[in-house]
Amino acid sequence: MGLTKSYSIIGFIVTLILSLIIASNIESYRHPESVNFLRDSLLESLEFQKEKSDNPTLDGTFDQFISDLEYNLIERRYKKLSLTRIIGCIVALFGSVFLRQKKKIGLHLFLGGSLFALVGSFYFTGFSLSGWVLNFSFLVFTLISGLYFIKKRIHLI
Repeated sequence: MGLTKSYSIIGFIVTLILSLIIASNIESYRHPESVNFLRDSLLESLEFQKEKSDNPTLDGTFDQFISDLEYNLIERRYKKLSLTRIIGCIVALFGSVFLRQKKKIGLHLFLGGSLFALVGSFYFTGFSLSGWVLNFSFLVFTLISGLYFIKKRIHLI
């Protein structure tokens, strides 16, 4: 039967999303001081929520999340995280281009680059709550697009 027009559209969307992720991470790599604004905003919000909450059992959770953010969201780690994502997403981008040309090597490059970016991201942020917050959207994107392309791999040459 072959591949449908939806395969071409989804391949184009995946290529576009990967390009946007690469551009965003290049900017984050060039200006890692932007993480200070993000960290300060999150800390301010958490402090406000902690004061607003009257539940003493949540105080420990808020304190742990605050200390986790102060440890993980620093310029040096954020710059390494951005570099890891750039490298992984460039490999995945090449894979998506090959997938659009219906080449099997594209699936391997796409999955390898995406997994490299995810493993590297979790390596630099850890499996704590801040790591999941920073990596959740990319994880969902990788799972959905990866499962779609794995399902369609039978049509690749």
